[in-house]
Amino acid sequence: MPPSGSRPLISVIIPIFDVENHVAACIESLKAQSLTDFEALLIDDGATDNSAAVAWDTVAGDPRFQMIHQDNQGLSGARNTGLDIAQGAFVAFVDSDDRITPDYLMRLWQVLESTGSDWVACGIRFCMPEGDGHDHSAIHGQAHLHSSGDINRCPLENWNDIISHFPSAWNKLYRRELIEGLRFPEGTWFEDHSFYYQVARRTDHLQHLAAPLYLQTRDRAGQITGSDSDRVFEQFSVLDDMQSLMATSDRPGGTEAFEKIASRLLFERSTALCQPERRARYAQACARYLAEHGLNYAPDWDPHISRAWGLEMAGALPLSVVLLWAGRDPDLLSGSLRALARQGAPGREILIPCNSQTDADAAASVAKDHPQVRIVRSSGRELGTACNAGLEAAQGVFINFLIAGDTLAEMALNDWVDGLIAAEADFCVSLFRLGLQSESYHTSFHFNETRSTDALAASAFVFSPDVAIALDGEISPKLYRRSFLIETGIRFGPGALPGWQVALQAALSARKAIYLQWAGCDVNQSAAAMSQFPLGNFATPLSRSLDHLAKNLDAPQSASLPKGWHRRLFARALRLQISQLSQPFRALKQGLISLTAAWAAFRRGLTKERTPLDPGEGERLETLLSLEALLRRTR
Repeated sequence: MPPSGSRPLISVIIPIFDVENHVAACIESLKAQSLTDFEALLIDDGATDNSAAVAWDTVAGDPRFQMIHQDNQGLSGARNTGLDIAQGAFVAFVDSDDRITPDYLMRLWQVLESTGSDWVACGIRFCMPEGDGHDHSAIHGQAHLHSSGDINRCPLENWNDIISHFPSAWNKLYRRELIEGLRFPEGTWFEDHSFYYQVARRTDHLQHLAAPLYLQTRDRAGQITGSDSDRVFEQFSVLDDMQSLMATSDRPGGTEAFEKIASRLLFERSTALCQPERRARYAQACARYLAEHGLNYAPDWDPHISRAWGLEMAGALPLSVVLLWAGRDPDLLSGSLRALARQGAPGREILIPCNSQTDADAAASVAKDHPQVRIVRSSGRELGTACNAGLEAAQGVFINFLIAGDTLAEMALNDWVDGLIAAEADFCVSLFRLGLQSESYHTSFHFNETRSTDALAASAFVFSPDVAIALDGEISPKLYRRSFLIETGIRFGPGALPGWQVALQAALSARKAIYLQWAGCDVNQSAAAMSQFPLGNFATPLSRSLDHLAKNLDAPQSASLPKGWHRRLFARALRLQISQLSQPFRALKQGLISLTAAWAAFRRGLTKERTPLDPGEGERLETLLSLEALLRRTR
């Protein structure tokens, strides 16, 4: 523990404005610090709610905390007030809707003490409203370097080095001499950038502690970084200041670094924009800015910069999401919309096909806070009919079909779309989870245990027939190039298995495909979700759907598939149908399925030969679909 003196070792500056639901947790995290020699400057920046009162009640007489009230001057003005009165030998900034771990100040101070450096940054944990989150190193392109505990000296000898680090004022501890005389620019957003780059110009390195010690709240209502506002256009003047700073410095790499950081920041600001008209204006303004400054859009230096933003700047809509809802449980629709709202990129429209005005009104009510949603007319309630209606109405370069109740992981759409763009591919398949946030995963392929999907995930590939027939028909964890579906005439089939036809035809027709080996989608397994588009209690609808699938394959495609492929898909469909049976009378329902399945398979000649089924299909099902072959053997 550092010795206490007449002045505090560290000054922590906390601006407060309209965060009454978060500020208590922020202050509690400060009070819990293992390093106790600090002052906390609480700057009440004219809060219009009870933030200041909540903060002072939480302080509960702790003499290390001081409250300063002022008229609203914005985040920069509040931080500058703190800098004007700070007494510590070191300075830290903590936003009042965030928290820090108990060892935050101690570990950062120890790094500076042991290395003699002037500033240190640490990793971050992004904390979502639902209680989940993920860690990041706070270094662009090296997100995974967040938890080893390593201390690394990061050189800042080139502007490309400088732009690699998060330009945030928080998640850092500064030696007072390093930032003496610096202030945040007032009256604008995105004020951290100017401060960070001015600090970086004063030193040749930054220490980095690979530990997620700063807990940043994400998706809070009223949060500047998530605000869908015309103030996003203030980013251009901030970029101009950054370019001037780089141009007047003797540090090399300014031209290349500015192109990179301009690309990142122009895209990053787009992720908060949901209102279509504002987003389109901003995309046009970004395209003009790059052209006027002789810059190219450069997303490749960091995988978290969306290639799809380049499509938007060129005037194209990257993505259509067709959200398929049976009109019954609004909670299913709402859950999928919330998950889509967390997708910062790419730009998209969300189409909800409805076949009645009642369903359309109900969908519009659920989606009232989602400006990207458009209700489209479907001619029927069947799942395949709704999918095709969405496809006909869609305008995006890429298209995803999402069953209401299913949810997409936060970066799924970004990774799926960018993956197809980078690979110039037509079809993307993702691993998915069986259940919301469950621990049960499905690779999207029905391979045996000895066969891995690693080779598919390694690079873009062309489906072989045996891999195509192993592909699962689940609708939600897939993405298509829309023009590919249009040009090949691939459509969803009627009946119980509409997605199976599209999946198999797409696999056999795609020029290139990609596979993502992480769970981009959670497929809802609840009774409410399963009952939206039920498979029924008889096998006849399944067999008719597969008949339609077979009919729509062209002769070369059909001939290329492994022998007995129709029988294999029928068995897979039966297993899926049986797994979805509910009480009461589950045994009776299973018996009806078995009887109708035996007859349907016999009529179609699927029981003559014991061709391979999916691995682990089960002896009962294999026997049911092999009656003729077994009878011939017993004669």
